[in-house]
Amino acid sequence: MKMFFVLFLSIFSVRAWAGPVNEGIFGPDRLNHVLGQDGVTPIPIKLRDGTQACLWTFGDTILGGWKGSVVTTATVDFNAAADMNAMPSNTLALTPAPSSANYRNLDFTFYAPDGKIREFIGYREGENPLVKRMWADDGIQLDDLIYVYYMDVELDKNVPGGFSFKGMGLARSALPLKAEPGMLAFKRINAFKAEGVVIGDSVIAVGEYLYLLGRASKMNDGRLTSLTLLRVKPADIESLSRYEYLTQAGEWSGKERGAFFEDVSGEASLVYDAFKKVFRIIYMSFDSQEIKTAEFRDFKAFAKAPEAAPLYKPPAKKDTLYYSAKEIFSDRNYFHLIYIDPSIYQPILVKIER
Repeated sequence: MKMFFVLFLSIFSVRAWAGPVNEGIFGPDRLNHVLGQDGVTPIPIKLRDGTQACLWTFGDTILGGWKGSVVTTATVDFNAAADMNAMPSNTLALTPAPSSANYRNLDFTFYAPDGKIREFIGYREGENPLVKRMWADDGIQLDDLIYVYYMDVELDKNVPGGFSFKGMGLARSALPLKAEPGMLAFKRINAFKAEGVVIGDSVIAVGEYLYLLGRASKMNDGRLTSLTLLRVKPADIESLSRYEYLTQAGEWSGKERGAFFEDVSGEASLVYDAFKKVFRIIYMSFDSQEIKTAEFRDFKAFAKAPEAAPLYKPPAKKDTLYYSAKEIFSDRNYFHLIYIDPSIYQPILVKIER
């Protein structure tokens, strides 16, 4: 009996003290193809043969070759560590669906239709890639079509942060006949242009609606540091006028836009957790540099009393501000999230027990 009691206390103690596990760089096999990446976002898809897979969109991607071994353990001077030759503003890769068995080595196959990794959301004649950048965000598969939202920005040394946000666009591709990202052909949808708000940090299908997470300016000062929530029916995804915002009062409106929290740094995520039957938001706090979470079953209740709790605080780095914390997949025992470490320009993976 005494031995059982000691064993019980030991197990209880381990579970009580178990916390988030920082597993280092997410998808280290990416570095066989790229030097560094931003804006890492998963889009679950179902291939034509029924196989579950995942498309990953990225923002600015540094291409080139390492001069020696891969450098990821400290602040990287890319000029010293690698020969950089290009920086496309968006890239795309295909992997198997992430799971607890394979997430440490997903075997990324990048969109490289001509043998070179390049933008999957392409430029048009007259657009200057040295000024205009199109940062890919989240997306969703609807039947045989795949949609991806993207941020339209322009580099500008005269504004804080070095770039000016012009709005959001939407791109579309048919599902390819073969499981090859090079077979995808995304086209920008001309009629879709959302200004003054980020739409599409997350896109999920629950019931009869798509629910989207984005960012807005709560103080109307142009700083997109608050979260905003939207919904639209799948058939209307290309019609911006059909999108509805969640208001501060918890209603859905085509005109009034709610903005929640004021400390959001970079992209965030919204998922529906089927195990817990809750919606879950994950984001990085600019102020505290903590990854925060909000869970709720009802949008109206959340809107009227939004609350976010600290979930994990990455180890501090001198002169480094982390950003873009988001959930990338979950299973029965854990959910997995990432955040961006700009000192090495890599996503960092954190595993959290349910």
